[in-house]
Amino acid sequence: MEPLEERETQVAAWLKKIFGDHPIPQYEVNPRTTEILHHLSERNRVRDRDVYLVVEDLKQKASEYESEVFF
Repeated sequence: MEPLEERETQVAAWLKKIFGDHPIPQYEVNPRTTEILHHLSERNRVRDRDVYLVVEDLKQKASEYESEVFF
């Protein structure tokens, strides 16, 4: 298991990525909120990876379909 400080840093980086130029809402930084937000960030990372794979697969299928239709 990662040290709490490392998780806090990862959570802060994830929130910055999610909110972009908008201010990050204030939240109480404690072990419980850090654990919850870290779990959400991990789920978000996995979801993003899955979405990326689906998009890449659809691009490939579209390319294959186009090559079959035009030839």
